[in-house]
Amino acid sequence: MTDQRERVAEFTRELREGPEPSDRSIREIIDVLRPQLQELAAKQVELAKTELTPVGRQAGIAVGLLATGAVFLLLFLAFFFLTGMYIMQAAGFPLWAAAGIITVVLLLIGGILAGSGAGLLRGLDPKPHHSIRTLQQNINWVKGQFRS
Repeated sequence: MTDQRERVAEFTRELREGPEPSDRSIREIIDVLRPQLQELAAKQVELAKTELTPVGRQAGIAVGLLATGAVFLLLFLAFFFLTGMYIMQAAGFPLWAAAGIITVVLLLIGGILAGSGAGLLRGLDPKPHHSIRTLQQNINWVKGQFRS
């Protein structure tokens, strides 16, 4: 256990201090770093995918709510409009007044549903903050390799 702690401390110290200066050319450094950089880029893409998956899932739910709300609004519009008009006409309202009242009610319901879905979409943050932060750290590390 102590050996592992010493290795971690040594590794941390090396990271802080940076590598020893060398007489290697930039081409040699790039040739040595290329496989590591390729693996690093692949890991960055994998990290970004992992980080964006929950956001994509939430966006899918929000879009699904919007679409479902729109379908229900369409069906609701047809049946409720007709039913309401018949009831209001039977109660003595002129046909034009019954249609106007029903239209306003449908507008309010549709607006509330669409607003809820849009609010969910606006609340999502699709930016992969962790991936961006680690990518910047990796870029700074690579820059440090060239300064040596």
